[in-house]
Amino acid sequence: MVSAFRNYTDAEIRYAQAVPGKTSRTELFSLGFDPLIQGNGKMLSFIDVRLMFVQPNVPIDYLPAGLMQCLEAKDRCIGYAFEFTKTDTQRVGSFWADVLNFRKNRELQGWVFRAVFVLVDDVLVHKVSNGEPNIRRHEVKRNPLGPLQGAGEYFSDQLK
Repeated sequence: MVSAFRNYTDAEIRYAQAVPGKTSRTELFSLGFDPLIQGNGKMLSFIDVRLMFVQPNVPIDYLPAGLMQCLEAKDRCIGYAFEFTKTDTQRVGSFWADVLNFRKNRELQGWVFRAVFVLVDDVLVHKVSNGEPNIRRHEVKRNPLGPLQGAGEYFSDQLK
């Protein structure tokens, strides 16, 4: 799936262009936050928004004004939750150990951007985001038996 954003910074810049109280649903979609076209999004009902933001141990007075407006609007309130991810995985290490399944080394790089938008009557009233701007991971998978490891599972599946 192709992301609407080139990188994490691009996603942050477009997110910042959505202004509570001013941005319409159409404008939000044109910024790249359209669950029907871009994918990677959830459409949230009023109940979903309530479950996401209202916690039993936090007084409702602590909620931002936009969320209070949503709770009062009930069915006129909708939300969108997005998670955009771009990762690249490369094999590193010994070619033969990898091919023969003794040891697989992987370098993973990328980013993740998450955003939630809450709208009442098609106007943005609340937004929140988080993410991982610079993911760097090294994964090692070891199989002491190499190509034989997992063969037992394969044969037991064939007998079923």
